[in-house]
Amino acid sequence: MEKEDQDDFYCEENIEENKLFIKKAESLVKPRDVTGISFFSDLNSKMPKKIQRAFMNSGKKRVPYMGFIVDPYCFFLSYKIKDISAAKAMLPDGYELVETSLFKGDEKYPMAIIGAFSARTSAFSGVRAEFYVIARNKVSGLISWIIVDYETNTNSYDPKNGFGGYTSDQALLTTTPFGELLVDIKNNKSDKALALSVDIKKGKTMELDESLWIEGNLSVDYGGEVKGNTSEFFSLIFDQNMMKEAVKVPLEYVDIKANSYLSNIIDPLKPENAVIFPFSQHFIIKQDLGINDLQNQKELCQQMRSFLKTTEFKTMSGDDIKKPLFAGMIISALVNLGIIITLLLLLLL
Repeated sequence: MEKEDQDDFYCEENIEENKLFIKKAESLVKPRDVTGISFFSDLNSKMPKKIQRAFMNSGKKRVPYMGFIVDPYCFFLSYKIKDISAAKAMLPDGYELVETSLFKGDEKYPMAIIGAFSARTSAFSGVRAEFYVIARNKVSGLISWIIVDYETNTNSYDPKNGFGGYTSDQALLTTTPFGELLVDIKNNKSDKALALSVDIKKGKTMELDESLWIEGNLSVDYGGEVKGNTSEFFSLIFDQNMMKEAVKVPLEYVDIKANSYLSNIIDPLKPENAVIFPFSQHFIIKQDLGINDLQNQKELCQQMRSFLKTTEFKTMSGDDIKKPLFAGMIISALVNLGIIITLLLLLLL
């Protein structure tokens, strides 16, 4: 294969291009807009699910790109699935279980993953714990991360529950001066909890399994506790070099104090591997991509470079929400005032 073809297939290590991508992805995340969007999310959660879905679809058409930035230190635990039939039942239509590994060259097995991270996006900012079953999309053939449950201390959206989030007031993900990562997340309405500490000084940088970390992020969907009636498939776009390596933490340096999640398919206290990303991860979501539009690393590289070249596109904005809300409030006030005046006139006459 010629060098040009290789570079087309896998974006070469280009530090300056990576910095440009990071800068442009960060520009999509504006705290003032996230505040307005969060407020509207609370109001929208009271609407029928059909209207919520229509609002989401309308937003995807108007706003092509969403920024998604994961701050250090994003942490994952992998588990062997023990109950295959129960795991299969958690998948949305069109997916099948697949064997994979966290690190290049490791044993592959049917996998569930627990992830905890702090994120800043175009629509929300806060801590999330996500719980995944790894599957293969039967249409695209891509390995896929299937989100089967989550906890968060900020607003969110999923196909089953619509707008909501705020499932966990106790949602801690932080580091200490002694080189420890602390995770402590508890559901507000149940006894489900994830609590652990990690000695992040003991890890070793290792190569990641490309099929899981690169191909898998091109195909993300919802199942299990958040599975809707229709697929909510989406793809992440990123610099592939970001997913080449991460820190493997020996399990003796991972202290799991509580884990109530995925207990129907795994042994929650006995993970197979642990990985931590000590750097920020910058993603964008191109909201109009279909299930067959992003199939391989070459197309991922093309999408990243297309994003870098694209200018003057509409971004998520709190003003887009505030203006119709204020207009609605004014109209409602005028209508109410008109009714009151009419009633007063009728009483006087």
